[in-house]
Amino acid sequence: MSEKKSNVNFITTGNITKVIFTLSIPLMISNLIKTLYGITDGIYVAQLSSEDYAATSFTWPVLYLFIAIGLGVNVAATSLMSQRLGANRIKDCAIYARHTVILTTILGVVFSILGYFIAPFVVRWMGATGSFAEKSTIFLAVNSIGLVFDMMFFGYQAILNSQGRTKSTTIISTISSIINVVIDPFFIFESVLGLPGLNLGIKGAAVATVISKIFLVVLAIRVVRKESEIEVDLRDFKLNMRVMRNIFSIAIPASLGTSGEAIGFTVLNGFIQSYGTTTLAAFSMGNRLSDVFNQASMGVGMALTSIVGQNIGADKKQRADQIFKRANIIITFFSIITAFIILTFKDQLLSIFITDRSEVELWSQASEYMYFSAVITFFMGYFSAINGYFQGKGQTKFTMVLSLARLWGIRLPLIMILKAFTDLGSTGIWISMLVSNALTVIFGFIMYVKQKD
Repeated sequence: MSEKKSNVNFITTGNITKVIFTLSIPLMISNLIKTLYGITDGIYVAQLSSEDYAATSFTWPVLYLFIAIGLGVNVAATSLMSQRLGANRIKDCAIYARHTVILTTILGVVFSILGYFIAPFVVRWMGATGSFAEKSTIFLAVNSIGLVFDMMFFGYQAILNSQGRTKSTTIISTISSIINVVIDPFFIFESVLGLPGLNLGIKGAAVATVISKIFLVVLAIRVVRKESEIEVDLRDFKLNMRVMRNIFSIAIPASLGTSGEAIGFTVLNGFIQSYGTTTLAAFSMGNRLSDVFNQASMGVGMALTSIVGQNIGADKKQRADQIFKRANIIITFFSIITAFIILTFKDQLLSIFITDRSEVELWSQASEYMYFSAVITFFMGYFSAINGYFQGKGQTKFTMVLSLARLWGIRLPLIMILKAFTDLGSTGIWISMLVSNALTVIFGFIMYVKQKD
């Protein structure tokens, strides 16, 4: 493994702008492909019915609740390994890599079993009834089977990302997404381009997703074995409680922050669904479209975890601060472009989902949400950068507070207040999202300045 090329010197001494773009561009592409897959999948499902489409959005926060825990471990492992790479402690990285892979695999098995069996109870608890509840339950239960593969991938992804090998993870994700897009319609519809399909409906969309995740893990394992300078040999694994404590000390706050958000989004979807499936569909459409253009800024924020981590490990704190500032300048530039595209091509973008203009209410609500999305995109980018910076430093307790405050402290209470005391309707939801993102980012920047003093 020692002959394999290392990115440490480039990340800790190279041109800052070049470092940011080199690591973030693959993440942008990876996230964009995943988002485009989500849109494509949504287009497929939307052809079944608006109820089927709403069911996919309705159950996503529940799945994300499980995924959030895996992401917490991913963040912890990336931070710990990147700091040790910066300090040239390769053997320590190998120990953390083995513990991460074992931990994520165990979590995945537990989550898949749990998610599958609690699906009907959770869907009813969220307020779904009738055929909508039935479709939501099927989608949630089948997707839960894929959680084991999600968790395993997070372990191997952390190993690659800590080294700055974001290009490799992008290639893996791209192949998996392409497989998903290609097989999706064959599982959903009765026939595709004259070829027979399985006609499984919304269940087929979930089955295709699970199959693509199997390929995701297989490819990740192969790439780690071939490219990683961090060895992952599970045959000589010995449990080290100190290593586990270090992982959990960072993973738990990160997981609590993300899972707290996931629970909050579950509750949020419940509120939105109370306005009707039209509002829920408008919310989902707006999110999926704006997410496509937000991926550039989000990729920069995600790259900061390993970049900052390696520079902190190399005892270059001042350079880490310079990287954070440069990242936010880049994010501002990307956000201006994103806002322009959303506002200029709003109608054309919404037409991807809403082919029948007779659905006046759906068009009206989705169109209004797009205006708010154009402003929210700035704060989403800055929030991602703040998260990436503090995660790279291993300060996930702060990111946990930010995540929970954004949703539970500001957004949900504001939605309830506006619903109870105004006649804004769904507009109150969009206002609450904008205000919660803006206030959280302002607080994050204030804390960044204070921690430097």
